[in-house]
Amino acid sequence: MTPALTVRRAAASDCERLAEVHLRCWRETYQGMLSDAFLSGVGPANRLALWRSLLDRPEPAEAWVACDGGTVVGFAGVRRVPAGDATHPVPPPPCGSLELWGLYLLASHQGLGLGARLLEAALGGEAASLWVAGENAKAIRFYRRFGFEPDGAEDILVDWENLREVRMVRAARR
Repeated sequence: MTPALTVRRAAASDCERLAEVHLRCWRETYQGMLSDAFLSGVGPANRLALWRSLLDRPEPAEAWVACDGGTVVGFAGVRRVPAGDATHPVPPPPCGSLELWGLYLLASHQGLGLGARLLEAALGGEAASLWVAGENAKAIRFYRRFGFEPDGAEDILVDWENLREVRMVRAARR
């Protein structure tokens, strides 16, 4: 692996680049799963506001960035989901409350080991869950390589053109 490819904790100074990368990754990932009109309807201001709310605060969210020569090319983020959380109508899985809420890499940087490094930085060996688009076979294969399996829980994101997502879980690794 080239030494220019690194993974580090995200900082408030990353917000603008994270917003750009998030939007680009999101469009690359969901092309064909969501309509072009839907994908073009989300602008950079929306993503910038999200990243500022996550990182520009006294206790920033748990997020990591993948960089190529110092330029952000992807990210991962985790959170603890309390019982009764309204984000998903499905209760947290028995494996625990740690949830990977996002892992995205620019298509140009996939297959270089950065996804694995982001996943390790974000989760280590902890038990965790995540939600993935049911049609995203590439992502499902990726997560399976790291011990995640669908647990039968599904959700429909009505605001995302009824996109079906499935929950994947893994037990703690030793």
